Amino acid sequence: MRMLLALTAGAAFLVHFLGRPPAASAQKRELTQLQRDMALLQDSMRQLDRQNSERLAGLEALLKQNLEKQDKLNAALVVIERNISKQGDSLIGPMNSTAAKVDALADRFDRLRSVSEETNAMAERLQQEVDDIKTHLTTLPPLAFEEGEEGGVSDGGAVGASEAIYEGGMSDYLRGNLEVARSQFRDYLDLYPEHSRAAEAQYFIGQTYYAAGNYDEAAKSFDLVLEKYPDGDLVLADAHYKKGMALKNLNRGDDAVKEFQAVLERFPYSSIAPNAEAQLAELAEAKPSPLR
Repeated sequence: MRMLLALTAGAAFLVHFLGRPPAASAQKRELTQLQRDMALLQDSMRQLDRQNSERLAGLEALLKQNLEKQDKLNAALVVIERNISKQGDSLIGPMNSTAAKVDALADRFDRLRSVSEETNAMAERLQQEVDDIKTHLTTLPPLAFEEGEEGGVSDGGAVGASEAIYEGGMSDYLRGNLEVARSQFRDYLDLYPEHSRAAEAQYFIGQTYYAAGNYDEAAKSFDLVLEKYPDGDLVLADAHYKKGMALKNLNRGDDAVKEFQAVLERFPYSSIAPNAEAQLAELAEAKPSPLR
């Protein structure tokens, strides 16, 4: 801008100078001065051109550096994204495995809780039966037993021994000593297969298998209750129900339905009937609808 003003002033001066006829010497001096000013102006312009060129070169260098840095940053971002992708792929497998383990543990917890609830309900019913039996025994007159031919007690000793074995099995079952309890219930059946509590002993053999998660043996044991002791009313409804639960855990839903239906048909007013009805509803809901 200053350069333009200087050129304009010089041009105006020349017009003024040429517009009037000065003296020759004065004109020569003014012309010399004008030439000197023009030379100075040209030097200033060249200097400005050099400065602008140097600034432009500096700007180009800075731009080049910035472009190089940008290229390096882009390359680093590509490497980071590749590493993140690899790490994500390596984490997906363990995360899926962990989720599957959590689901399995949750399923086992639900089954254990169901077994615990059923065991508690059974223990309450058994305790009530024991209390009723004790109450009944207190109202009976004392029994007089005759000595056997070898000097022993003919019936009282057998009754006492059978009760001791049975109660021992129940005690171990309630404490969670499943194998010991199963062994005592089997001893009871071997020694007293016709006693009144034989059906209950067979039932609790099935319970020890069920509590241990051996649903195949549990189903077989509950089935023996139904086959060998059709008059064991105290445990028949429970045997049908627990056989159904064992079959359900073996993914034999249709067979389980038959057992739950047997509870409702044969023992509609039993305490286990509502549980059988709930299981039937659950199996019906889980069963896929037929294709139309």
